[in-house]
Amino acid sequence: MDATKFGERSVNQMPTVLKVLLLIAAALAIPIIPFVIWGHSLQQAADAWEQTQASPIVMAMGLFGLLAFDVFLPVPSSLVNTIAGARLGLFAGSLVCFTGLSVGAAIGFGLAKMAGPAIKKRWLEEADIATLRTFAERWGVALLVVTRALPILAEAAVVLLGVQGLSWRKFWPPVLLANAGIAIAYAALGQIAADQEWLVIALAIAAGFPLLLTFWARKWLRKRHEERVV
Repeated sequence: MDATKFGERSVNQMPTVLKVLLLIAAALAIPIIPFVIWGHSLQQAADAWEQTQASPIVMAMGLFGLLAFDVFLPVPSSLVNTIAGARLGLFAGSLVCFTGLSVGAAIGFGLAKMAGPAIKKRWLEEADIATLRTFAERWGVALLVVTRALPILAEAAVVLLGVQGLSWRKFWPPVLLANAGIAIAYAALGQIAADQEWLVIALAIAAGFPLLLTFWARKWLRKRHEERVV
């Protein structure tokens, strides 16, 4: 395929893909609003964690549940992963986080695949469907990897590609690989923070770093799109 034509197709795809992705992200972000307004501070969260006397098994089950149903709940997964490492240690914390993140992604993806035909028929034009199909085939795997560590956008990407009908065979490798890296990184941060007694700082880092990544990703995508249009 001619490189110029490929670039033109990419430019034409980006507005539709970004529009749908941001709409999904906005819908998923709605439940978070009350928690942003009335949520506890990181210091209070750290104090509550220190006072918790639950057994490691109960803690593991609770953290797993939060991550597994992340697509439905306003759960800051980076904070959950960090607490898992602090409370359960690197190995067990990473395992719980990896399993929870993977199950959560599978639930969102599976439900989106089942609802995909109805959603496309109700909300999307034929041209948008064709554009999303082409984008999913070419960039779906990369989108899953890039957005895995980004709040809201990670779930939005999973739902978007599920609606479009990306195969499970293409879904699992990038998701499992990215989840493994995320789980290990945050669990290690949590364990180190617990050992050095600076959990509050670690929670602040875990909460702020994904937001910075999201801001940078949006800025980079916008710049790339403007350069291609010009």
